[in-house]
Amino acid sequence: MPDTNTKQHSAGLKKSQVSSEFIILLGVIFLSLLIFLYATSDDIKLLVFEKEMHTIRDVGFAAQNELFFAANANDGYYREFTVPEKYNGIDYSITIMGKNLIITSSDNNIEQDFLIPEVQGNIQKGLNNISRERGVIYLN
Repeated sequence: MPDTNTKQHSAGLKKSQVSSEFIILLGVIFLSLLIFLYATSDDIKLLVFEKEMHTIRDVGFAAQNELFFAANANDGYYREFTVPEKYNGIDYSITIMGKNLIITSSDNNIEQDFLIPEVQGNIQKGLNNISRERGVIYLN
């Protein structure tokens, strides 16, 4: 007849074996997850970059359209328009240098230039006033 110490010892070994197998299984799952994340990190970076690029273009085209619309309007034209503080959750800067509207993302410093008509003043985030008097476009 087996004694109770042998049964307890055998049960203890089974519990430690189950614990060891569980820890090994967790390690394999964790390692698989790390390999997956590493393999997809370039795809994720590309998606983030493309989202920023589209955001910069959307903001730039919207502002460019406002400026060209004012350039084609008659004298006395006046309009208020808003440039969002952030767009699609992405922060950016917006400025005019000569005949170029420049949008730069804050995260990856993606810069996009847009050709615009000559304007007096500068564009800003938030509310902007645009007008045309004697053939000149005024901002703010």
